[in-house]
Amino acid sequence: YQTDPITQEVVSESVTVEQMHHRFLKVHEMDKAKVAGAIVEASNRTLIFSNTKRHADRLADDLNKLDVSAAAIHGDLPQRAREKALKRFSEGKLQALVASDVAARGLDIDEIDTVIHWDPPPDHKTYLHRSGRTARAGTAGVAVTLLKWNEEMAVKLLQRRLGLEDHPMVEVFSNDPRLTDLTSWDPRND
Repeated sequence: YQTDPITQEVVSESVTVEQMHHRFLKVHEMDKAKVAGAIVEASNRTLIFSNTKRHADRLADDLNKLDVSAAAIHGDLPQRAREKALKRFSEGKLQALVASDVAARGLDIDEIDTVIHWDPPPDHKTYLHRSGRTARAGTAGVAVTLLKWNEEMAVKLLQRRLGLEDHPMVEVFSNDPRLTDLTSWDPRND
C-alpha cells in the first residue's frame, strides 16, 4: 500500500563511548550464573540483559541463591513489581537488575558501571543500545558479553560489525581473579 517507502536510521556505525571497556567471556553453561555473580559482586551497579523473560526470571533466582541481590524486570510482571524493582535498583538496594530488552527500553538509571549481555545480542544495534547504559557522563564502564562455545561464530560476526575484532574471546571460570576488576584487565595484552 506504499509507493517507494524510504527508511532512514540515525545510528552510529561504531562504538562511540570511549570510556567503555568491552569484554567477551567464554563460559560454560554450568558455571555461567556464577561468572555473572562474580562480576556483579565486583561491581557497584549491574544491568544484565537477557533475550527472554524466562531467562531473566531464572537468572535473578540463580543470583539470589548465590547471595547476590537481584530482581528481574520484564513485560509479564505487574507494573507495581517492575516499579519496585527499579526503585530498589536505583536506590542501590539491589546489586543487579536482570531485564529483557523490551522491559529495558526507556530505562534511564545513573551510575551503572557494568552491563552484562547474558545472551549475546542478536545484532550490533542491540549491543550498542544495551551497552550504552554504562560509561555515561565521562565515567568508565564495562560491557561484558557472556558466550558459550556454540555462540562464538555469532559473536565474531557481531564484533566485526562493531569494529571490535581486536577484542579476544577469553575463557573464564567463576573463580577467575580477573573477574574482580574487568576494567583494569585488558585481554588484548595477555
